[in-house]
Formats: sequence, structure tokens, C-alpha cells
Amino acid sequence: MTTIARALARYAAKTNFDELPRAVQHEGARGFVNFIGCAAGGSTEEVVSRMMDALAGFDGEAKVTVIGRRARLDALNAAMINSLSSAALSFNDTHYVTVAHPTSPVGAAALAAAERNSVSGKQFVTAFILGIELQCRVGMVLCKPPAEVSVGLSMQGLVGGVGAAVAAAKIMGFDEDAMCRAIGHAINQSAGLREAHATMGSPFTPAHAARCGLFATYLTRAGVTISDSMIEGVKGFAVTYGQRSIPQAAIDQLGEKFEILDLAYKPYPSGFVTHPVIDVCLEVARNHRFNPADIERVEVAINPLTVALCNRPEPKDRAQAMVSFQHWGAVSLIHKAAGIAEVTAAMVENPGVAALRRKFVAHPRDDIAREAADVKVTLKGGQVLEASVKQCIGSAGRPIPDEDLSHKTRGQLRLAYPDDVAERILDAAWNIAERPRADSITEYLRIS
Repeated sequence: MTTIARALARYAAKTNFDELPRAVQHEGARGFVNFIGCAAGGSTEEVVSRMMDALAGFDGEAKVTVIGRRARLDALNAAMINSLSSAALSFNDTHYVTVAHPTSPVGAAALAAAERNSVSGKQFVTAFILGIELQCRVGMVLCKPPAEVSVGLSMQGLVGGVGAAVAAAKIMGFDEDAMCRAIGHAINQSAGLREAHATMGSPFTPAHAARCGLFATYLTRAGVTISDSMIEGVKGFAVTYGQRSIPQAAIDQLGEKFEILDLAYKPYPSGFVTHPVIDVCLEVARNHRFNPADIERVEVAINPLTVALCNRPEPKDRAQAMVSFQHWGAVSLIHKAAGIAEVTAAMVENPGVAALRRKFVAHPRDDIAREAADVKVTLKGGQVLEASVKQCIGSAGRPIPDEDLSHKTRGQLRLAYPDDVAERILDAAWNIAERPRADSITEYLRIS
């Protein structure tokens, strides 16, 4: 009987760019553009500097580009840092069913592998797409209803390494057997807890997954063996991490239905379950004239996951505010905006923002989807302002247009690069499939 890992490996090893639907090819470009922007935008964050300090003295041969930095690191550590940067501002992508953010570990591992292995742009995009696709599919084993995974387990940590391993293995030209072992080694390194949210440990989770996934390919190349049944085995991934797990979900309609088409790219630098709250609060703020000081109560009807992950009415710092639905709702109502400027330390400590955060009341409801929310703002005197969203901006049902994705990415690139270089990087990322060598983009990414 063919194991799940082998079925996935067989598909990944044989699939080439021209066999992928045009929509999937284009989504691969969108995902890569978003990854590059997020990695550049987060490259100057304090957590990245601290992680670089932690690696000092342990790095190997410095060959691979670190986005937005002068330093070059060995492939494993460069993959880790680039993934860390892309997640540092919570501005990356989301796969709603699994709550994973697949492009962070996949993009970082793929870019590191491409600098060590000469591949064309089409080969690179194929590997990038397959890494995302198989990562999400393995995640579906634990998350496709009625399957459940503990809310404390980070899906980035559980399946991010699989995507990183698949992407790197494809770039390295692995056959079915080697690809299967790489998947197994990645599964064997699954880890990550959501208790790390709102700390520097949170972006470390996908960063570690990127490194583990790339390391899985080196273990494979060195001849280290691993079980074929790491996913569905009696002591494997599915039974260990999930309840009512569905191993078959990983291979259902493989090559016919593509999970990458359900990726959502974040319009706001925050945990994705806060986005419906932001949307409804922005709608109220932009469509009505009122004094925020007159707000007496803000009631939000939201999916229970929003409360489980982002219920922080009194965030102590910027990291906590990034994953506080109360903070994002408050700044949206006061400032009619929800960007990086709305999550600075000064904004977190602002007395008016703090006062409004405390007026939020959550009504978690199972019948409300993760991308939906309703809000009722009650003002002094009894006036009630309401708004509702069924599909928040950036969700799979309401995707960000290419033009808006370019605008978002351009702004992030300019945090690390001069304007002219940012434009060259953006153009190269959109057209990565047309480049004879995928790693030629690093000529612009590398800071001399």
C-alpha cells in the first residue's frame, strides 16, 4: 500500500511548471512577491537582530543572501533568518483552513536552495508552489472537519517544515524516494506552540520550520533513513497531533484541486483572525462621523478562534498588540487606518486607544466564519453604528488584486532598500518564472 508521504513525493517529484494550471502559476508569483516584501519589511525588526546575535559563532560557510541585511549566512541559517523576517510583522499569508502561513518557511528554504543549486525561474516557482501545496495538504490531515488539532499547537511549526523540505528537495532534483525521505525527516521535526504568540518566539516558529525543512533535505542526501509512514503510522503525525485526523485529506484530488488558490494575503500587519474586526471597524469609522471619545461600547460577533488566539484587551507591548483584536479595532475606529503606524509602541501606550480597547465586548459564535465579523458601536445618547463583513479583505473569497499586492510589497521593500532597488526587486519577483536563473534576484536583494 502506498503511504501518504510517498503519494505526495511521487506527485512532487514528477510535476513540472507547464503541467500546472495558469491560475496556479500566477498564484505562485503572487505568493513569492508577498514573501519577498514581508521578508524585507521585517528585516530590520529587533527580533531579527537578536537572532543574528544568537547565531554569531555558530554559522557555517557564509554563502547565502539574507534579505535586507549586509550579512551572508550558511544556507540553513539564512533560511531561518529570512523566514523569521517574513513573519516578524505578521504581514504574511494565511491558509484559512489550517491557519498556517506557508510562504514564510517555503520561500526562505527555496531561496536558500536556489542559491546553492542552479535552477531556472520556472523550476523555482514550481518548487515554491509544490512546497506550499503539500504543506497545506498535510495540514488538512489535522484541520479538515471533523479533524481537530489542539489550539495550542502552531500549524506553522507542525507543517511548515514539510513545505520547506518539498520546495528545497524539488530544487535539488530529488527523485520520488529521496523526496519521500525528506518529507519524513521534516515531519519528524514538527514542533511549535502558540503560547509563544505575542513574543519574539512567535516568528521563530516558522523560522525554525524553514531550517528544519532544509535540513531534512541534507539528512536525505547524506543517506539518513526514515519511515515512509510518518504521517499516518500508528505512532505518526496524524494520531499524535490530531483528533479524528483524516490522512486521506492530504491526497484527495491531488493535482486537481490546489490549496494555494485559497491563500489569503494580509492587508494588515496582524494576526489574520483580527482582520474581519478591522474591516468592520474601518467601515464604521469611514462611513460615519462621530467622536471616538463618545463610544460607550463596541460589541463584535466573531469566530471563537479570534477569541482563542487574539483576546488581549490590555496588550503590554507592540508584540502583544499585533495579536490583539481589541487594539486593531480601537485604532481602526480612531484613526481610520490599520497599518504599521497603528502598531507602534507609542500607539499601544496611547491613553485614548487603551481606553477604547477596554470597551470591546466579544460574542464568539460558531456560525461565524473565520473571515467574517459583525460590529455594533454604541455611542453616548444611544446611537448605534453597525457593520458586517462576510469575507474580509485579503481572504480567498475577496483576494487582494495584483496592483494592491504590489503596493503593499513596494512599501515593505522601501523599509530596507532604496526606491530604485525596491522597484527592481518587485519587478524581478513578479517575473521570477521568466528568469533563466532564479537566484539572479539575489543580486538586488543583497546589500553590499
